[in-house]
Amino acid sequence: MKKNLLFFFVMLFCNVFTNSYSQIQYGYSEATLTGTGIGANVTFTDPYTNSSRNVFAAEMIATVDGNPSKFYCLDIRRPLSFPDVCHKDSAVSNPKIVYILNNYRPYAANHDSLNDNGEERAAIQCAIWHFSDGVNANTITSNSIKNRTLEIIEDANTNGAFTEVIETISVGYGINPDDFYLRTVDLNGNGVAVNNIVLTYDQGILSTYVVDTDSSGISPLVTAIGPGFGFITSTAMVTIPQGVTYTCVGKKRLVIAMPTTGVRKVVTDWGTLPVELISFIANSTNRNVTLNWSTATEVNNAGFDIERKSVSSSEWTKIGNVAGNGTTSNPQSYTYTDRNLSAGSYNYRLKQIDYNGNFEYFNLGTEVEVGNPTDYALSQNYPNPFNPTTKINFDLAKEGFVSIKVFDNLGKEVATLVNEFKNTGYYTVEFDARNLTSGMYYYRMEVNGFTKVHKMSLIK
Repeated sequence: MKKNLLFFFVMLFCNVFTNSYSQIQYGYSEATLTGTGIGANVTFTDPYTNSSRNVFAAEMIATVDGNPSKFYCLDIRRPLSFPDVCHKDSAVSNPKIVYILNNYRPYAANHDSLNDNGEERAAIQCAIWHFSDGVNANTITSNSIKNRTLEIIEDANTNGAFTEVIETISVGYGINPDDFYLRTVDLNGNGVAVNNIVLTYDQGILSTYVVDTDSSGISPLVTAIGPGFGFITSTAMVTIPQGVTYTCVGKKRLVIAMPTTGVRKVVTDWGTLPVELISFIANSTNRNVTLNWSTATEVNNAGFDIERKSVSSSEWTKIGNVAGNGTTSNPQSYTYTDRNLSAGSYNYRLKQIDYNGNFEYFNLGTEVEVGNPTDYALSQNYPNPFNPTTKINFDLAKEGFVSIKVFDNLGKEVATLVNEFKNTGYYTVEFDARNLTSGMYYYRMEVNGFTKVHKMSLIK
């Protein structure tokens, strides 16, 4: 019997998946904010209103299940008051944000930090807002905070794309296919003892319903007696690492910045599935999101439909398909890139389909953030050469009056594609050349002193 492990840390982790029969929206731990900690006032351009905004950017003091911790904010739009209750663990943050939380204050003291601890915390918060809300660090009016924020962003972009939140509780399997054990670790992956891990099995019985892990982090073997399918749930008080996000309806989204202890659970799908997924992660670069996933084994796997929805929508949309590898016992890796997205938050899932039309879902465990552009850009048109239409992408790091015009080989203007005021964001415009003759053409973009020219080829 093959058992497929589905970890549910809070809602879901970014490299963790679930099928259509087991989805947990919230974890068990709850945070209460009691006040602000070290920080500084910062003025920057709000990416949602394009107006100047002054806020106190700081770490926040809180408790999680009664244990002390600290948080940063992931949302500049919603209000915050103290004490603020009902925030429950819900997901895992962007890998680059997790990297910042792992390597900067309050968890890690960085030797290159600002001498002013308040400004250092403010720069860290602004860097997090850059990845969560698209804040343009270049609009920060304080030069010291701006420069430090840009350093942190550059560090995260260079080193943090694949940072994962460590799994502090997990399930392993014994030699006997009906046996399993629990493993508990600290933030460094070293085993730690945890008492009173509570177990349930919805389709059968277990040899015990409470286990402890020893100093190596391993519990005694537990035997599952039943039909060979269903869900086994393990619940315990363990370490909650930095990077876990907390939400409450109508309030700010938060991310834990200092590890603490709280309630977590693991749900194990105790049964055989046609595809055993062992990883599913996402990486966003500018307006593109690349999904990578791998399987341990596959049975009659025709392929995967890739589906996406924005966090504000309830509807999933198929955006692509990747062929499977039929039946194989060898690990397989897959990738798919979702291109030219608008700024916002997105959810992804895989619909794995076998040759008989049966299917199951694997959900990406966290929202993927596509922030606003930080630079002006004009992309090469696609397709190129083209006939008779082509598309042109352009990025605006700041609002302004945008002009995009097309010229022939003699410098004569033949079309105006954009001639209006536009807000910060990613844009696509289509050029229809059905009334023009074949030849080389040029298109030029001008905005806020930025000018860029590309050439394109029309072939009829």
